[in-house]
This record gives sequence, structure tokens and C-alpha cells, in this order.
Amino acid sequence: MGTRFDGAARKAIDFAMIEVERRGHRALDPSHLLLGLLQASTGPIPDALRRIGVEIEAVRLTAAADLGGSGPAHGGRIDVARTTEAILQRSSEVSLARGSEVVSDLDILIAAAERMETAAGRALGAHALTAEALAAAAAHTSGAATATRSTAATTQTVHESRSARTGIGYDSHRFAAGGPLILGGVRIEADVHLAGHSDGDAIAHALTDAVLGAAAAGDIGEIFSDTDPANKGRDSIGMLRDAVERAQRLGWKVDHVDVVVVAETPRIGPHREAMRAALAPALGLLPESVAIKGKTNEGMGWIGRGEGIACIAVATLSSRAPA
Repeated sequence: MGTRFDGAARKAIDFAMIEVERRGHRALDPSHLLLGLLQASTGPIPDALRRIGVEIEAVRLTAAADLGGSGPAHGGRIDVARTTEAILQRSSEVSLARGSEVVSDLDILIAAAERMETAAGRALGAHALTAEALAAAAAHTSGAATATRSTAATTQTVHESRSARTGIGYDSHRFAAGGPLILGGVRIEADVHLAGHSDGDAIAHALTDAVLGAAAAGDIGEIFSDTDPANKGRDSIGMLRDAVERAQRLGWKVDHVDVVVVAETPRIGPHREAMRAALAPALGLLPESVAIKGKTNEGMGWIGRGEGIACIAVATLSSRAPA
């Protein structure tokens, strides 16, 4: 789609994607989208609902009930349901009708309210939140139309001027008996491994948090919870790939990463090139844009005693057209 979304709309879509993953569903449908739209505590949507006299939490509970309980994560690529795609495309027409080329979260909500054949549309209708009522509330909120256009223009300016962001990630794991040791996507023959809920790859975990941090897209504990059985033994390179895709949906691409591994063992040098080659595809980079360095802790502390390793990662992201 060529649709351009403002910051609030992108945040709502990203939250909806988190809901899909958390519930173990395979497709982003209008009910997930509705939950994402109802997360804002300030802005056009809360203002419109207050004017109509509807509690946002009541609508949120109805939408959540339609989705049902959570299930195991599917671990695959999330599809966008055709109806969701149609709603997002329709939201662009709604924004143009109010004189803006940038879609707001309220534009998406109005488009969702038009689709009464969906569970999301019915949830809105159950609370008298028709497309007409929402549009009228937005138009009659003092300064709403002007404020929305101003916000869209400001968001566009910020997006065009944000050339780069940097994120920092940190991870540490203790050693446990038995190999192999997985680090930087490489299996290293050893008599120990890195203990963790997933495969314990501390380099991939630190990079995942660095990418998510730069994109302001959450953190590894939020998205890949260690209390979720679906993440038990999970491939950390796949988690990193998911984080990069999440950043891309918010309009960011990875340009370069730099990793420092602090460990007495294993030595990083012999495995550096294999690690760069394993990490680069998940990051959408060539290996020459992946820097990995190994340092010892000079025998000091728990790392110096050989109890585990720590990793620090920095990711540089640049802006791109949002997906």
C-alpha cells in the first residue's frame, strides 16, 4: 500500500501485531486492529469517544472478548487479513476527505466502523460508535480538524527529518553443563552451553533489543516472553529477524550493528566471520556491516571466573517509507 500513517496510527498497528503474536493467531484481523486503536489514552480517538459518551475501556473489553483466549505462538510470518487490508486502504480515503494525506488512528477507526460485517464493526456498533457518529464527534471537537492536520504535518516533517537512530542492547547468560554453545547463530563445540528459555544466544538477544530500542518498538522480554512455552528452545536468529521486521513496519531499516562479547571463553576471533555471515541475513545486511569484537574481563568478577558471558550491542537504523 502507498498509504502513509501518522505516529499514533503506526503505534496502533504495531500494538495490533503484538496482539496477534501474543494470542498465537496467524492473521491480523479487524478485531486485533480495533484493540490496537483503543490503546491510546489521549488523542483523537479518546476525545471522540468522550464526546459521544462512551467509555473506551468498555469498547476494549468487547473487542477483546471477540478475540477469545490466547494460544501458542505460531512462529511464522503474520498475514494481513483481506478485510484488514481493505480497512487500512479505506482509511486513506477518509483522511483525504478531511484534507490530509496522512492517515490518523481515528481515520482507521472510522473505516473499521463502516465494516459492520466484521466482529470489530459489530463491537463498535454495539456501543453506538458508527462511522457517522465518530466523524461527527471528530468534526465538532474544538479544533479537532485543525489539530489533526497539524499533527499529520508535524509527523510528516519529523519522519522526513529523522535520518538515523541508535539503539543499545545488553544480554548475559550463565554457562550450564553440556554443549554445544550457540552464539551469534553459530554452534560452537564446547562442554557448556548458555542457559536460557530460548537457545540462549546472547549475541542475537542483545542485537534484538538494540534493534527494538532504536525503533522504539518494545523489548525482547515483552515480545518473546520467557514465560511463554512457545519460546522454549526458540531459535534466537528467528527472534532477531522478527525484531527487524517489526522495525521495518514502523519505517526503519538496519544500517549497521556493532557487538562486544565479554567472555573468558569461547574466544570470538575464530568464529567471527561465521557469526557475521549468520547474523547478516536476519538483519538485512551484508556481513561487512556486522561488527563483532571479543573482550575478556581480565579474570575479574563472574565473567572472569568463567561463569558466563555478557554481550553489548549497538544498532544504527535509518528511516524508510513505512510498510
